[in-house]
Amino acid sequence: MENNSPLLSAHYVEKANHFLQGMKMLAEDLPAYRTSVALLAIHSAISFNDAILAGIKGQRSKADDHSAAARELLGICRERRLENTHGVRHLTSLLSSKSDVAYGEKRIDDNDIKSAMDKAERFANWAYLHFKEALGARRS
Repeated sequence: MENNSPLLSAHYVEKANHFLQGMKMLAEDLPAYRTSVALLAIHSAISFNDAILAGIKGQRSKADDHSAAARELLGICRERRLENTHGVRHLTSLLSSKSDVAYGEKRIDDNDIKSAMDKAERFANWAYLHFKEALGARRS
Protein backbone atom coordinates (compact mmCIF):
# COMPACT_ATOMS: atom_id res chain seq x y z
CA MET A 1 0.00 0.00 0.00
CA GLU A 2 1.43 3.33 -1.05
CA ASN A 3 1.01 6.51 0.98
CA ASN A 4 -0.73 9.00 -1.33
CA SER A 5 -0.01 12.03 0.83
CA PRO A 6 3.02 11.46 3.06
CA LEU A 7 3.25 15.03 4.36
CA LEU A 8 -0.44 15.30 5.20
CA SER A 9 -0.61 11.89 6.83
CA ALA A 10 2.54 12.68 8.85
CA HIS A 11 0.90 15.92 10.00
CA TYR A 12 -2.15 14.05 11.31
CA VAL A 13 -0.03 11.29 12.87
CA GLU A 14 1.92 13.94 14.76
CA LYS A 15 -1.30 15.53 16.00
CA ALA A 16 -2.72 12.15 16.97
CA ASN A 17 0.39 11.27 18.96
CA HIS A 18 0.39 14.67 20.66
CA PHE A 19 -3.23 14.17 21.71
CA LEU A 20 -2.50 10.64 22.92
CA GLN A 21 0.56 11.68 24.92
CA GLY A 22 -1.32 14.64 26.39
CA MET A 23 -4.12 12.28 27.38
CA LYS A 24 -1.65 10.06 29.23
CA MET A 25 0.04 12.95 30.98
CA LEU A 26 -3.19 14.55 32.17
CA ALA A 27 -4.60 11.18 33.22
CA GLU A 28 -2.00 11.15 35.99
CA ASP A 29 -4.19 13.75 37.72
CA LEU A 30 -7.59 12.59 36.52
CA PRO A 31 -9.67 14.58 39.05
CA ALA A 32 -8.17 17.84 37.79
CA TYR A 33 -8.30 17.07 34.04
CA ARG A 34 -11.11 14.55 33.53
CA THR A 35 -12.90 16.24 30.62
CA SER A 36 -9.62 17.12 28.91
CA VAL A 37 -8.46 13.52 29.13
CA ALA A 38 -11.63 12.26 27.46
CA LEU A 39 -11.50 14.92 24.73
CA LEU A 40 -7.86 14.17 24.01
CA ALA A 41 -8.73 10.48 23.65
CA ILE A 42 -11.43 11.34 21.14
CA HIS A 43 -9.27 13.78 19.18
CA SER A 44 -6.36 11.36 18.98
CA ALA A 45 -8.63 8.83 17.27
CA ILE A 46 -10.02 11.48 14.93
CA SER A 47 -6.49 12.51 13.93
CA PHE A 48 -5.35 8.90 13.41
CA ASN A 49 -8.38 8.39 11.19
CA ASP A 50 -7.54 11.57 9.28
CA ALA A 51 -3.99 10.25 8.83
CA ILE A 52 -5.24 6.94 7.45
CA LEU A 53 -7.63 8.64 5.03
CA ALA A 54 -4.92 11.11 3.94
CA GLY A 55 -2.46 8.28 3.36
CA ILE A 56 -4.89 6.17 1.37
CA LYS A 57 -7.07 8.75 -0.37
CA GLY A 58 -4.71 11.73 -0.42
CA GLN A 59 -6.96 13.81 1.86
CA ARG A 60 -8.90 13.53 5.08
CA SER A 61 -12.68 13.33 5.03
CA LYS A 62 -14.36 16.59 4.10
CA ALA A 63 -17.55 15.68 5.98
CA ASP A 64 -18.54 17.86 8.92
CA ASP A 65 -19.91 14.77 10.63
CA HIS A 66 -17.07 12.67 12.01
CA SER A 67 -19.21 9.53 11.82
CA ALA A 68 -19.08 9.88 8.02
CA ALA A 69 -15.29 9.59 8.28
CA ALA A 70 -15.70 6.42 10.34
CA ARG A 71 -17.99 4.99 7.64
CA GLU A 72 -15.37 5.95 5.07
CA LEU A 73 -12.76 4.02 7.08
CA LEU A 74 -15.07 1.00 7.22
CA GLY A 75 -15.41 1.21 3.43
CA ILE A 76 -11.63 1.19 3.09
CA CYS A 77 -11.45 -1.86 5.34
CA ARG A 78 -13.99 -3.64 3.15
CA GLU A 79 -12.16 -2.65 -0.06
CA ARG A 80 -8.95 -4.07 1.40
CA ARG A 81 -10.77 -7.16 2.67
CA LEU A 82 -9.64 -6.37 6.20
CA GLU A 83 -11.63 -8.66 8.47
CA ASN A 84 -10.51 -7.07 11.74
CA THR A 85 -12.61 -3.92 11.95
CA HIS A 86 -12.43 -3.61 15.74
CA GLY A 87 -10.66 -0.29 15.31
CA VAL A 88 -13.64 1.15 13.48
CA ARG A 89 -15.84 0.15 16.42
CA HIS A 90 -13.50 1.90 18.86
CA LEU A 91 -13.49 5.02 16.68
CA THR A 92 -17.28 5.00 16.32
CA SER A 93 -17.73 4.62 20.07
CA LEU A 94 -15.38 7.53 20.77
CA LEU A 95 -17.11 9.71 18.20
CA SER A 96 -20.53 8.95 19.65
CA SER A 97 -19.40 10.34 23.02
CA LYS A 98 -17.83 13.53 21.68
CA SER A 99 -20.84 15.82 22.13
CA ASP A 100 -21.59 14.54 25.63
CA VAL A 101 -17.97 14.96 26.68
CA ALA A 102 -17.55 18.41 25.16
CA TYR A 103 -20.99 19.93 25.68
CA GLY A 104 -23.03 17.63 27.89
CA GLU A 105 -24.64 18.77 31.13
CA LYS A 106 -23.77 15.59 33.03
CA ARG A 107 -20.42 14.89 34.63
CA ILE A 108 -18.55 12.07 32.94
CA ASP A 109 -17.63 9.35 35.40
CA ASP A 110 -14.21 7.81 35.79
CA ASN A 111 -15.23 4.55 34.10
CA ASP A 112 -16.30 6.41 30.96
CA ILE A 113 -13.03 8.32 30.89
CA LYS A 114 -10.98 5.16 31.36
CA SER A 115 -13.02 3.49 28.64
CA ALA A 116 -12.32 6.41 26.27
CA MET A 117 -8.60 6.17 27.04
CA ASP A 118 -8.64 2.42 26.41
CA LYS A 119 -10.49 2.83 23.12
CA ALA A 120 -8.10 5.55 21.97
CA GLU A 121 -5.10 3.31 22.71
CA ARG A 122 -6.75 0.34 21.02
CA PHE A 123 -7.62 2.41 17.96
CA ALA A 124 -4.03 3.69 17.70
CA ASN A 125 -2.64 0.15 17.99
CA TRP A 126 -5.12 -1.13 15.40
CA ALA A 127 -4.27 1.74 13.03
CA TYR A 128 -0.54 1.05 13.26
CA LEU A 129 -1.08 -2.68 12.81
CA HIS A 130 -3.30 -2.46 9.74
CA PHE A 131 -2.38 0.89 8.13
CA LYS A 132 1.29 1.47 8.94
CA GLU A 133 2.13 2.31 5.31
CA ALA A 134 -0.71 4.82 5.12
CA LEU A 135 0.38 6.36 8.42
CA GLY A 136 3.89 6.65 7.03
CA ALA A 137 5.36 6.50 10.50
CA ARG A 138 6.38 4.22 13.28
CA ARG A 139 4.58 4.16 16.59
CA SER A 140 6.09 6.70 18.94
